Amino acid sequence: MKYYKKTFYALIIMLLLVSLCSKDKPVLKKDLSECSARDVLEYGRALFNGEFYKDAIEEYRKVIALFPDNKQECSWAQYELAFSFYYMEKYEQALQEFKKVEMLYPNERGPIILAKKMRTRISMKIY
Repeated sequence: MKYYKKTFYALIIMLLLVSLCSKDKPVLKKDLSECSARDVLEYGRALFNGEFYKDAIEEYRKVIALFPDNKQECSWAQYELAFSFYYMEKYEQALQEFKKVEMLYPNERGPIILAKKMRTRISMKIY
């Protein structure tokens, strides 16, 4: 009986470890029509954190397209879209997208400050 108990506990521990280490793609928990700009932005961030950069870019673009009046969330979506290209080592594309943060959202200080820093970093890297 003790053998089965030890085996059972070992199996449970292995399953827990496997589930913790698995890299499943995050799922948006709501229908898109029920989502706010923040919901979609957070979903994009979850994808980015899971290293699903292309999928994250799609979600950031959705924020910009579906919620154009929400300048704050759109500016962060634009910044994080650019940052995703940077992580994918597509520096020219990242540079263009970081420039858009300043052009499209001139009143959003946080994303602009960070975008300028990233542009400098990229310029030093590629030039």
